[in-house]
Amino acid sequence: MAKYITRIQLQDAEPNDFKKLDSEMEKEWFIPVKKNPLADEGDFSRSNEYNCEGRLTLQQVTTAVYLAAKKTGKQYSFTVMKEKKAATT
Repeated sequence: MAKYITRIQLQDAEPNDFKKLDSEMEKEWFIPVKKNPLADEGDFSRSNEYNCEGRLTLQQVTTAVYLAAKKTGKQYSFTVMKEKKAATT
């Protein structure tokens, strides 16, 4: 099974925007793993991180992230990484 990590940044976001993002990402098979550490201090310009595991292609994951981020109504950027097992020697 493939494992993916994604980081999404919302610009000029409020706490409710990140809650919406979490909700939409969970609908798209993602689990939040790293919350914005400064959100409680009012800094909502940073990113949240999510994990996803399953029989999904990189294209499917990228599309799911795009759709979830778009639903926040905020400008966003994201990175999707596919985990690769380290070769053992």
